[in-house]
Amino acid sequence: MMSRLKLILLGVLLAQLHAPRAWSENDERWAHAPYELGQGLNFPQLGVNVGGYLSFRYRDVEDAPSTLSLKDLSLLLSADVSDRVNLFAEAEIGEAVSFSQDGVDSENAEFEFERLYADYRARQEATLRFGKFLTPVGRWNLIHADPLVWTVSRPLTTSVSFARQATGAMLYGSVPLGDDGLDYSVFVDDTDLLDHDQQEELAYEDANPSITAVGAFEHATGMHITYHLLDDRMNLGASYLRYRMLDLREDKDLVGLDFFWNLPVAELSSEWVYRNSRGGAEPDEHGGFVQAAVPVGGQLFVIGRYEHYTTAVQPETAEIETVGLTYRPHRAISAKLEYRDGEHNQRVAPSGWLASIAVLF
Repeated sequence: MMSRLKLILLGVLLAQLHAPRAWSENDERWAHAPYELGQGLNFPQLGVNVGGYLSFRYRDVEDAPSTLSLKDLSLLLSADVSDRVNLFAEAEIGEAVSFSQDGVDSENAEFEFERLYADYRARQEATLRFGKFLTPVGRWNLIHADPLVWTVSRPLTTSVSFARQATGAMLYGSVPLGDDGLDYSVFVDDTDLLDHDQQEELAYEDANPSITAVGAFEHATGMHITYHLLDDRMNLGASYLRYRMLDLREDKDLVGLDFFWNLPVAELSSEWVYRNSRGGAEPDEHGGFVQAAVPVGGQLFVIGRYEHYTTAVQPETAEIETVGLTYRPHRAISAKLEYRDGEHNQRVAPSGWLASIAVLF
């Protein structure tokens, strides 16, 4: 059942679209700007933008049947209620349909709101967000959409030790520091009260859905900062969370570091996290990855990533190597092929081939 919070925010968003002034006869408010792929369909007079993305994924990994699936089908909707208030929704059908040697299957199809929030711009350097939003840890989780990331597979570092989404309130903004700048975000979460349906989220759903660890907060507080330098070609970030997951027996502390450097010859990125068990009821988790995306001609890139991660669901540390090709004929389109291998990775990130085609509308 949809939570009361989601119903309220969705109702306000739909009211904005169904306002009488928007539907008056021959109203020019519904005239849209010229469409550009990846930018959504923009209605300037209404302050409304409608976009989305989809991705098809092929997966052929050890100890699992080969599958081709419509992995993500997402609708993105943004509406400016006033000069200071913006509403945003990301509605997604995950695993809408899959094809394998056993036939066509839609049993795992799931509809959910990945994001649903209201922003209030209090001042130029500070905006208050209320609703369901992406947890501000590292870079990957805030980008996350298949057309925008380099690989089909997602590093364990970016998802399994904390919840991908939080539901509550967040204060965020940017502060200039001379020629550089600092982004900040501070949030509080009460998913257990505000979005209890989120408890169905699985921490390892992208790697091994048979692992039943829940990927949802019960409650959380946290912050993330990013320092931009070298004309934004380099970013240095740090995260801190204190939280309890819905299926864990004690509160956790998590610290994280993230790094991004856009060089003429490569794009380098890295994230590292450490999650402690404050009472010792569950093992600590820690690890990280380093990744390089190297252009090799035209819009073709070679991707290499190494990840070292110690997880609570197995005693051994997983070592995961990923090598792949990504083709981006347009900034909103990506085609990817990769091979993943490693040691002690069979349960958390099985070896094998993965491929995807994704489009941002």
